[in-house]
Amino acid sequence: TPLYVAAGAHGFNLAPCAPALSDPCDCPESVQVPLTRAPIGALVVDTVAGGSGRVVEVEASGMVLVRHPNGLMWRSCTLRPAGPVERLNLLAADAVHADRG
Repeated sequence: TPLYVAAGAHGFNLAPCAPALSDPCDCPESVQVPLTRAPIGALVVDTVAGGSGRVVEVEASGMVLVRHPNGLMWRSCTLRPAGPVERLNLLAADAVHADRG
């Protein structure tokens, strides 16, 4: 049976089913990336969980689905664009995981 990883305030949690995320995002606007700044494929950093990855999906509620090159995926509304060093780290991780795939 598949396990789903959910990022929370206290780290990552494993759950036997995908979390229900139908409620709109209620995070402070100061930590949200506007939808125009989070296009599909953008490299972002989660300011709460600390994870980084590529935007896979943007939901109407304001939640963004992010995927790390190692396959880990989570939803967040507390994102910022990745800086130059974070971009290089993500691109290097992409290359490493593409080599293994």
